[in-house]
Amino acid sequence: MGKKVKGNGEGTLYKSSRTGLYIGQYVANGKRHSVYQRKNEKIGDFKKRFNDILSSIRIGTYIEKRNDTFISILEKHIEQKHKDGITSDSGYLRDLYSVSLIKNTCFNFINKSIQKVTIDDIEEAKQYIREYSQTTIDKAWRLLNKTFKLAASKSRKIIIFNPMDDETLSKPISKKEPIKVEALTIKEEEYFRQILNTKELNHKYRNIVLLQLSTGMRIGEVLARSIDDIDFKNNTLTIHNTLTKNKEGKAILGKHTKTYNKKTGIDSGKRTISITDEVKQILEKQIKLKVTNINKLLFWDYETDTFISYYEINSWLKRLNEKYKITKLNLSSHNLRHTYITRLREAGVDMKIIQYLVGHVEGSLITDDVYTSISKEFIESELQKIN
Repeated sequence: MGKKVKGNGEGTLYKSSRTGLYIGQYVANGKRHSVYQRKNEKIGDFKKRFNDILSSIRIGTYIEKRNDTFISILEKHIEQKHKDGITSDSGYLRDLYSVSLIKNTCFNFINKSIQKVTIDDIEEAKQYIREYSQTTIDKAWRLLNKTFKLAASKSRKIIIFNPMDDETLSKPISKKEPIKVEALTIKEEEYFRQILNTKELNHKYRNIVLLQLSTGMRIGEVLARSIDDIDFKNNTLTIHNTLTKNKEGKAILGKHTKTYNKKTGIDSGKRTISITDEVKQILEKQIKLKVTNINKLLFWDYETDTFISYYEINSWLKRLNEKYKITKLNLSSHNLRHTYITRLREAGVDMKIIQYLVGHVEGSLITDDVYTSISKEFIESELQKIN
């Protein structure tokens, strides 16, 4: 039979002289495709199937058959973001952890062609996803949604729609009890400071935790401070970066704070804070110990000639708590940051000021919703106003 040039949505139907079955040919996305009549398939059913394909091309719902799996699309997306510099090394590691969670929980569909993945497949995987913490689930759910969204995009057009958009599909709730990081009470903080200023006065980590407790800096920010960040003349301390990790998981000195936005180039966490008398004493004491490392950092492990690990700090805090019975909380560096923010909130400091001091994006709900606790002593003092 003679070949005839056809455009998108147009087709040619003919019978094969070899098999006696009908063949339909059509053009989609600039490529010629063929569809074959199945054995025992009625000619009317075949023609309907063929015409449905032509109709889908004309109305823009045609999807070319492909074998891209869910996991191949996800992993390619993660790698490309990192290559393009959109994701930092530490963010890349967090994404890889979420990918491993997805592999462990969504094993029923991740290696399928994404075109064959159904809402039921996702619903089935949710029972395993629920075994993780809610924050971990939130990150994994975001990647699940992103992968389907990419596959359904106009540029890729691998699937017709994103199944995560189905209104019947809800994000799973973790079976685990949420772990809320609490602040120390006023009495606990006073007792803790007393220990740091007496029995643990000369411990190598004492100045680190006291500086965090007195400034609310993230522990990575404390460990990244150098003598160049201090201006004793104007009594200021500049916070412009943090310790982070490269893609091999090794600690490195970052160029920005945790809240740096690569797309906009805005670092909301960069700030210059006033030095109180207490903070000044901590800094001066640390400088007297002689800063001789290549980065001029205030805190450095001179025995191993490397950065101090925040894991070591948390291990020390745990041992302190076991020894002195400071609090019933699982004492960690997170508690110290929460404590500072809570004290500011109890003192009535404006939220915008608090967000600036601790490096949160202005208007972020996390400052009040997550980082603020209310101490029993503060509640009692407020109730006394009523009396």
